[in-house]
This record gives sequence, C-alpha cells and structure tokens, in this order.
Amino acid sequence: MNQTALGAVRSHYAAQLTCGNVAAEALKAYLISHSCSPSLFTRSNSRFYSSQPAPRTDDPASYNAQDVTERDKRSSFTDRAKQRLANREFFTSLLSSAVTKRDAKAYISRLQRPTKAAPEQTPAPSRSQPQVNTGDLLGLTRASEESPVFKQFENGQHSTVEELETLHVALVKISNLNAMADEIVKGIAQTLSSLSRLSMAPCVVLEGPQEKSPQATRENLTQAADKLVAAIDAIHPFGARILDNLLSLGADGRPRVFLRKLLTRPLRRGRIPIVLPVAYSAEQSQAVSTTADEALLALTRELSGHNFSPRTGEQPEQEAAKLESTRKQISLDRIIVVDETGSIPSTKSIDKRHVFVNLEQEYAALQEELRSSTEGSVSQKHASNLKLFRDALKMLPPSSSGLLTTPFEAANTARLSDNGVSSVGTRRQKNPLIHNLLTDKPAYSSSLPTGRLAQDASSIPVTTSTFVKRGMPLTILPNPEAQTWTATSKPRLQLTDPRIDLDRLTYLVDDSFNRKLDVEAYLKRVNERIAGVIIAGEYEGGAILTWETPPGCSDDDTDRLVPYLDKFAVLKRSQGAGGVADIVFNAMVRTCFPNGVCWRSRKDNPVNKWYFERSRGTWRIPDTNWTMFWTTPNIFHNVPQQRSGIFLDYEAVCRTVKPTWADGKKIAD
Repeated sequence: MNQTALGAVRSHYAAQLTCGNVAAEALKAYLISHSCSPSLFTRSNSRFYSSQPAPRTDDPASYNAQDVTERDKRSSFTDRAKQRLANREFFTSLLSSAVTKRDAKAYISRLQRPTKAAPEQTPAPSRSQPQVNTGDLLGLTRASEESPVFKQFENGQHSTVEELETLHVALVKISNLNAMADEIVKGIAQTLSSLSRLSMAPCVVLEGPQEKSPQATRENLTQAADKLVAAIDAIHPFGARILDNLLSLGADGRPRVFLRKLLTRPLRRGRIPIVLPVAYSAEQSQAVSTTADEALLALTRELSGHNFSPRTGEQPEQEAAKLESTRKQISLDRIIVVDETGSIPSTKSIDKRHVFVNLEQEYAALQEELRSSTEGSVSQKHASNLKLFRDALKMLPPSSSGLLTTPFEAANTARLSDNGVSSVGTRRQKNPLIHNLLTDKPAYSSSLPTGRLAQDASSIPVTTSTFVKRGMPLTILPNPEAQTWTATSKPRLQLTDPRIDLDRLTYLVDDSFNRKLDVEAYLKRVNERIAGVIIAGEYEGGAILTWETPPGCSDDDTDRLVPYLDKFAVLKRSQGAGGVADIVFNAMVRTCFPNGVCWRSRKDNPVNKWYFERSRGTWRIPDTNWTMFWTTPNIFHNVPQQRSGIFLDYEAVCRTVKPTWADGKKIAD
C-alpha cells in the first residue's frame, strides 16, 4: 500500500479507534506493519499509469513534455483518490468486523505464510565450442546482443513453487442474481473483492430459476453471470472470469471438474471464477444443465482431493504422497450460500431462526422440524440448503464451515451514506461474510439465553444468517432421554466408567485450566456425587456436573442437593472458534439441567464476561475470590435481595468446595 493511502487511513481512523476494541487495534497494526504482505495488498498495489498514449519522441510537433506531465499528474491524483476511498471502505469493514483480540490473532496466524525455500537452480551446461576457428564469421552483432530475448516458461519450476503455497478458497452459491437490484449486486461484488484481498479466494456458482426450457435457463444464467462479472470488474483489480466449460458428466451421471487447472489458475492469479451449472455430456455430445448444488458439490470433490486418481503402476507410497500434496495445495475453508430465503428458521428460539447449526448433532431433528412446519416462513429451499451444507462439509476437515445468508446482508459494505445524516451512536451491522472469515463464529453466540435476547435486543446484532459446522457428536452420560438427571437417581455415574476415557478427560481439564489435576484426590471427592458428564467430539470440550451437599445437610436429603458445574473445559486449540463451548453449555442448561445449575469462577477470570451473559444472576461471595453464577429461576423471594434457601445453599457450596489441583497452589481458581 502506498504511503499516501496509509497516511489517509491513519489520519481518518486515529480518533475513531482511540476507544475502539483491542482486536481492531491489533489487526490494524498488523495490516499497516505488513503493508507489503503479498497475501493482502499486492492485489491493491497496482501502479498508477497514465491513461494517455505515450508521446512519440520522433515527432516534435506532437510532443509537449509539460502537457504530458500535467496530464499524468491529474490522472495519478484521480486514481490515488479512488484508491484511498477503496482503502478507507476496506479498512472500515475490516476493523468493524474484528470482535476480539483472540479472533484477530487467529486470523493473523492463518495469514502468516510459511517461508518457502528457494528452489535449487541447476546451472545450464555450457555449450561446447566449435572446433573450427571461424573468427568473426559467427560472431554476434551489437544489435543482436542488445536485443530483448522473449522466453516463455523460462523457469520450469514456477508452477510447482506456486502450488507449494496453500490457497484458501470459499465456494459461494448465489441464487437468483437477476432478481437483485443493481446496488445489491455491486455490494456483493465488493464483498467478494474484500474476501479476495483477505486471502480467501472466492469461487462463485450461480443458481437461477427453472425456466420453461433448458435453453432459457442457460440464457438466464449467462445474463446473471455477465451482470456479476461487470460488477466485479469495476471493483476488483483482477476482475472475474466466466467458466461455462468447467464441468462434464461422469460415468455415474454426476458432474465433475473436466480440467482442474481451468479452476485453480484463475484462483491463484486473483481472479474470481464464475461457474455456470452446465456440464458437457459425451454421451449426448452436448452441454446439459445441472443444478447449482450438484455443481458446487463437484467443485468440493475436486478441491478437497476426492477426485484424485493415481496413475497406473504407481507404488502406494507414491500415490499417498501425491494425494497429500494435492490436498495441501488447496484449503477449502468456507461453503457460503447467498439465498433470499435466508437463515434456517426455528420454531423454538425467540428470534425465530437458528444462528448456529451443529450438523453432527442437529441435522436429523432440523430436517424433521422443517418438514413438519406449517409456518409460511419455512420453505423447501431451507431443507435443500441444509442438505447441501451436510453433503459438502462431510467431505472437508472439521475446521471448514458454512454460512447461509441473504443477498442484502452479503452486500453490506462500509460505504458512507450519501444523505449526509450522521449515524453516530448507532451500531453498524456487520457483513456476515467478513465477520465469519475473521472469527469463524456466528453473528452472536447460540448459547445466549433467549430471555436475554428479548430483554437486551438493542445490543444483539440483527442477522438473518446461519453459521454451520460439520460439528461433532455430543456424548451425554447418563443419556437424559433414558434417565433424567435427578438427585434421587441411583446408582450414580463414576468417572471410572468404561464409557469414559479418563486419561483424555484429564488431559482436557489440564489443557483448559493450564494446571495439573490431582486425579486421585479429585476422584475421591466427586466419584459418588457425579450427576453426569458431557463430552463434545473427541474430548475437545466437556463438563463434569455433580450433586453437592450444603454444609450441615445430609447426603440423604436429596431435596437440598445442589446441581453444580464442577468442571467446564475446552481445549485451548478449540477455544474461541467452532462453537465447542456453546455446544457443551447448551446441552447442560437446555437438556441436562433445564431447571437450573450453579457454578463459581475466580473474580478476575477473563471468562467471566462469557458467564455473565449466559447466567440468570451472579453474586460475589464475600471474603473470597469467588463469583457465583446460576441459571436457576426465582432463587430470590419477591422482595428484592431477600435470599431464599436455594440461594443460601448455592452460596454455601460455592464457598466450601475444595480444589484438587496437583500443584497445591493456595489460590482460588
């Protein structure tokens, strides 16, 4: 980025970012200090050449150096002004989407590319000298020595070196683009360009309505592609390219990518491919229409390496190495669907939509909910989009995610309002595609209580987007569907149960708390008190819940036993992304203990903000370093601050539970 643009950014945002969030500051500092990073700004570093034809030096009458210089200055000034405006919009959108410092760090760590060793250059063999002394007969003239030599693919290793660098890709399905207003299309083009500048190369698949004839359908798609290409070319330095010959029908009748490099070359060069769902049929010797979902799945199979076919005669070790190399070239990180139907509807949540879907756990129930719903907001398109996410994400690593949003939200950019009305004091809606790229999270946490959403709607971002993960299975012991978690349930689960991998559970707790658990002492304390255990995925997150006895009470007095969250843990690598904490917390408060649970945390624990948002109430326990949280309703009497017996039992338990850490530190943890 040139110094003029950087200066404009610094001066424009100095005042605004003084009180901004820490993540925005961290990300801004990184971007400015790495202004020459190829992943971010080489695509916006285009030099400003004059648009005027170069003067001819052999024609004095047509040459006026002063006029040419003035024209160049004016042209350069205009181009730089446009560039400053584009940079200002880009930085505004970027910084407003960075939510936390952890999000910014996670994104920056992905941006930092590994240093590639320079390929070894094998010196060309020297030509043998002629045996006959030819004198100057074969000598080169001065003109031929100084003439330029044009070589194509001089470095034969160029493409190989390029492909050593992982290319991050987002597949974007856009539905019914012809029905969108021009401003919406321009906004979507701006968002796609921003994704590209943020090292996420977008590849678009267009979906159109079914017309009366296949020819009419293809004409509609071609018109939509031309419309989107024109919008992208006006914004994106490297423009867009229509690919209408990328797919062919395989032997199984499914479309597949005809030639991989037709897709990967434009992506690596910064261009945005626009793929039409049209496949060539060798059997019919003609192009046939296919669905956009089938086309997107074909691209997913190709980019994820599922179409890899080894050569005949290769050894298994060579095949495995080539497959691994192919998969490392492309990282398919996002599946994005832009559809006017919007987010997956919900009949249970207060905002009537699913903000986050864990497919592994929720897919079957959601499809049944959509199928049986009689509400007008539910359409067959919701079910088909959900199935598309399921089919695509199951071919990708767990780190990949999906996003379903509307054209209006996808077009949300940082353009300043032309009406001159100040928007000071209002919260600008985040662009879900940029927000999702930087955070790998939904617009707001799915574990926020619906009551809090209703009471504090002004602080919750309005969104019509659904964040989707392939997710993870959820193991709940004992199974609440077969055995309700009550204090009277006997016999009680123990952590030494063969269904629980105690070593992995211990590692999860140690890693999350950054302390070693005294396993023997811990088992002695809780093994007869376990209410249940929740395990997310392959021990990526979990919770251990117990029935605690208040001081002075008997263990047999089950009416007073306190439901207590003894350990809530998430692996460090899974913290802040992927929704692991939300999945575990939701299972605890909605499935296992819907009537309430309590827990405690250090007063200076940075996680407390997260706890505050999800609890019904908190209490700083006097003369301790503990803050108590609970989700139980009505633990106060009608008289404000008049504490009930339930509250006093909760406080007594949170005050007296003994830590069992191996380090023996006398700190409240």
